[in-house]
Amino acid sequence: MLASGVSPNAYTYTVLIKGLASDSKFVRDAQKYVLEMMEKGMRPNAGTYTAVFEALAKDEKVEEATEFLDKMKGKGFVADEKAVREVLSSKRGPVFRTVLSILFGK
Repeated sequence: MLASGVSPNAYTYTVLIKGLASDSKFVRDAQKYVLEMMEKGMRPNAGTYTAVFEALAKDEKVEEATEFLDKMKGKGFVADEKAVREVLSSKRGPVFRTVLSILFGK
């Protein structure tokens, strides 16, 4: 895309981030692209950032997730609890609770 002079938009970033977050080997890349997206003035939606936090929670990387959240907050990020709960509505258990704990301290 970039070689062709086409800049990624929010949808492109979302597809890339969710794809990367689905494989634990690429979660760091997903984090990098969330931050890049934000640096370009795009706000990730709840589905986008929750995918990254869910992947980190599955791998029990709570400290890494907390550090990532701090970086996002440094760029003006505020998580939307209602939207996150909607994204995670079909999920329960430790991952669900861990993601809510990381994002909202619950």
